[in-house]
Amino acid sequence: MTRTIIIGDVHGMRRELEDLLANVDVARDDHVVSVGDLMDKGPDCAGAVRVLRELREAGVRVTLVRGNHEERHERFRRNEAEAARTGKANPMARLEELHAAADGLTDADIAFLDTAVPVLHLPEHGAVVIHAGILPTHAALPASTEGLSGRDRKNLELVYRVRYVNPEGKMVVLGAETDADRYWADVYDGRFGHAYFGHQPFHDRSEPVEFPHATGLDLGAVYGNALAAAVLVGTERARFVTVPAHGRFAEPHNDDE
Repeated sequence: MTRTIIIGDVHGMRRELEDLLANVDVARDDHVVSVGDLMDKGPDCAGAVRVLRELREAGVRVTLVRGNHEERHERFRRNEAEAARTGKANPMARLEELHAAADGLTDADIAFLDTAVPVLHLPEHGAVVIHAGILPTHAALPASTEGLSGRDRKNLELVYRVRYVNPEGKMVVLGAETDADRYWADVYDGRFGHAYFGHQPFHDRSEPVEFPHATGLDLGAVYGNALAAAVLVGTERARFVTVPAHGRFAEPHNDDE
């Protein structure tokens, strides 16, 4: 039976991604899904992108869910093109870091990154994949931003960054949480199916973190812990696979950029 293999935040950890794919022994009829954040922080961002791109080119179905770091690099590429056209400097912060992460990306790699979707619905598993989280105020989660108004698009794109929500169900800006605010997965009611997500690095855990209606797959590989995947078959309980990191390339910190 076809499997869906949902992989946590890679952050340029190409070797660990290759280890994980070898461990699950990807077959031609599998569906491989990245929860996003393939890029930034790690030692081989272009290599990590290329692993999944080449897997798709080999005939495996591969879906990239857009994370905040994919969105960041989309803005970076737009601003670089505008800078080249106008001569004005790219206004984004940490440009050296962005250039380093993008170094080595080919046109084919960028085209692959541009196929990222904001939300992936998996009705065959009763599941949904988003990068960061779902707000109580989200009444719908379109699979594309195409055709959305500016306000609706911005509301949908909060799925790239949500961590905490206030008592009114609205997103709390990172660092502004209070005792009254809750982690989104603690209050998510499962309205869109069981949610598989990344973004929040559970770098002190050995297995993905399970909530009533959600599972966190980011085990902080780039922080020296592990890379994880959830393997889904039909509506059976997910099987978790983890591989250890080969090294530590960043220090844990909350970063929504």
